[in-house]
Amino acid sequence: MTQSFRKDIDAMYALALQCDSLAALVPALCDVLRRNGDSLAGVTYAYRLVATDTGYACAFSLEDGQFAERSPDDPTDVTVSGPESNLLAVFQRRLNPAAAMLFGKIKVRGSKAALLKLAEFL
Repeated sequence: MTQSFRKDIDAMYALALQCDSLAALVPALCDVLRRNGDSLAGVTYAYRLVATDTGYACAFSLEDGQFAERSPDDPTDVTVSGPESNLLAVFQRRLNPAAAMLFGKIKVRGSKAALLKLAEFL
């Protein structure tokens, strides 16, 4: 991971603390991924994030690290879903992702390998 990628990730987490919705935060995450394809080289998966209570949904893919937006209805390798407040709390680092899954606060369907690959960078 490059120093600039680390700075981008840290800035995204700082922004998360100021956000009250995924709609305000996820575009910043997508921009970080879009700008750092070199650091993400080798990652080829499709992801979906769904807020089960508000209906917010976002999907994207990484093809050898290169970011591409997808329709929320497109097939993905992994879907992370849950109430928006829980998903946002994970990005705000107020809720541990593993604990959130363990206690059913968020759900993960699909490839755990795909999720873990992206989690390495976040």
